[in-house]
Amino acid sequence: MIPEDHPQIQFLAFEEVEEVVGEPPGFDGVQFNRRLFDLATSGTPHLIADVFTFTPGFVHHMHRHFNADQLMLPLQGAVVMLDEARTPRELRAGEAMLVPRYRWHEVRNESGADCVVFNIFSGVGDMAEVGFEAFPRD
Repeated sequence: MIPEDHPQIQFLAFEEVEEVVGEPPGFDGVQFNRRLFDLATSGTPHLIADVFTFTPGFVHHMHRHFNADQLMLPLQGAVVMLDEARTPRELRAGEAMLVPRYRWHEVRNESGADCVVFNIFSGVGDMAEVGFEAFPRD
């Protein structure tokens, strides 16, 4: 039996969601966010879904999340991902990247055009729960 207060199936178009300037810790450049689903907006306690736009030159420096796995799917453009060994890997539309919790990674837009990605954090419903940690700088 489904509890009465359980979230309903929901549909939305990305353009229905206000785009705001994102402020993730440890970044250079501009990131725009569209928060599609999370605990506050959709009642999902274990899922955050966003559309991020990374402008040219954007870098989210090496970091990790203790409490959330991350799935990123480019919708437009390309993003360069660096793993723990700082090995670069370009990610384009039609590809996906999974970052399990605890794994160090960095996100860069090295192109001259915006990169738009669909991003999911699983295991949490609020960004304050993600458990962000910046890589110690030398």
